[in-house]
Amino acid sequence: MLFRYAFLAPLLLAAAPAFAQPTPRVAVKPPLTHVIAYLNGTALEHRAPVALAAGVNRVVVSGLSPRVDAENMEVQLGEGAELLSIEENDEQLAPAAPLNPTAVDSLAKAETERRTVEGELEGLKQEKIFLLANQTLPAGTQANWSAEVQKGATLMRTRLPAIQQETNRLENRLAALRTDIARLGPRAAETGSGDRQVLVVRAARAGTVPLTLRYFLSARSAWRPALDIRANASGREVRFITHGLLTNRTGLAWQQVPVVLMRYEVGDVARPQLVPWELDFDGGDHNGEGRIDEFVVKGTAKGRPAAVTQGSRYEVPEPMTLAPGRRRELALPAVPLPAHPEYLAVPRVSEQVVLQTKVSGWEGLQLPDRAHVFHDGVYVGTTDLEDRAFNDSLEVALGHDAQLVVGRAKLEDFSGNVPLSDKRRVRLTYELNVLNRHAETVHLRLLDEVPISEEKEINVKVLESSGAQLDERTGKLTWLLTLPAGTSQRLRFSFQVDYPKDKTVEIINHRVRISNPKFR
Repeated sequence: MLFRYAFLAPLLLAAAPAFAQPTPRVAVKPPLTHVIAYLNGTALEHRAPVALAAGVNRVVVSGLSPRVDAENMEVQLGEGAELLSIEENDEQLAPAAPLNPTAVDSLAKAETERRTVEGELEGLKQEKIFLLANQTLPAGTQANWSAEVQKGATLMRTRLPAIQQETNRLENRLAALRTDIARLGPRAAETGSGDRQVLVVRAARAGTVPLTLRYFLSARSAWRPALDIRANASGREVRFITHGLLTNRTGLAWQQVPVVLMRYEVGDVARPQLVPWELDFDGGDHNGEGRIDEFVVKGTAKGRPAAVTQGSRYEVPEPMTLAPGRRRELALPAVPLPAHPEYLAVPRVSEQVVLQTKVSGWEGLQLPDRAHVFHDGVYVGTTDLEDRAFNDSLEVALGHDAQLVVGRAKLEDFSGNVPLSDKRRVRLTYELNVLNRHAETVHLRLLDEVPISEEKEINVKVLESSGAQLDERTGKLTWLLTLPAGTSQRLRFSFQVDYPKDKTVEIINHRVRISNPKFR
């Protein structure tokens, strides 16, 4: 046994220097090569070659964003090299850097100003105490006494209000500074892992391999797009122009970097789960009906390919240079689409006639929730967009048109009992009037409605509709009119409602009197 240990001892002593050799450290600073801006953050890509020794290497990567999080960082190495781990803490790295150096500077300035203001307030307080404590006058002649009284009164009358006014101003400023300090404190205290990461890499053999790092930085409104809808004077051509504000919130300077804009958010992806719809008498905690849309998705049964495919990805044509914290307004290429102008009038709701245009081929567009609308170069307002609720054509309102005049009058207002019945009947007749003061023929979509019954004991019957299309589910009446220049048209519709005498149904607004229709 002693002989065996003696034999192994020289071998162990010879191997000890090999085990004590430190892991090679390789420093690399890969430049920023690509930026992808999402609605809620930015993805960065760095590329560079790295020289590795055979075996295990510690690659110290610098030049990254101070906001980088190793958990969402993707590392790709060339053939013959593999990533073993990413070390978040390394004794030889610099301490954690603040994520928001601007907030640190602002906090330091606010703290300095706070101390100055507090000192000025204390000085004013002591001055006021001194003035109030020295209201007694020295003994002397009557003449001297009167002069001192006058001087003292003047000083008290002018200086005390001035002290109070300055005190109020400084107290307001101090309150504002304390609010700023409370707001800046958490932001200044946030630290990241610094702009360096340590990669533990194993190489099959010595050599140079390509290194690619990608990571995502969550940030509010990194890319904030907006949409302008611009129609020409006739409303027959509409251009969709996407533009927006791109902000560098990465903490890194972009130097001639390719940029891609993405019009959606990066987030958690979860598969929907359908659970049983349980009913009970206790009304316990269950899913109920679930989500219900406020609209019905419409479209043709045949379907058709989209006329344009804009996609959710846009590559900025030129490489971009943008300093940290700076912003730039970008405009994407305009997408022209054909449109069919049409006037819309709903006199039951408004006396205004709206010019709208129906755009075809919009299906390939990535539409936001709202858009700014321009007609013939003039801004007319904003419009809400819901692309899931559109029909085959997208309707865009272009503003009001005073050259089309509409009126709505009540011709008949009957309410009485039905003979030989337990029913009561209400009968109403309305007349719609339209006048075209344009010099050309226009197409008008005119809408009104009749009531719909939600009770089996209430019966609604349409008596006259002047050729309107009736949607029995909603009670909507639609007229599609072609009005030559300078002409007017009258349309009449009437309905009756029967319901039990012992029930009350609010139908007639008795405050509205029967009036003479317009344009008679």
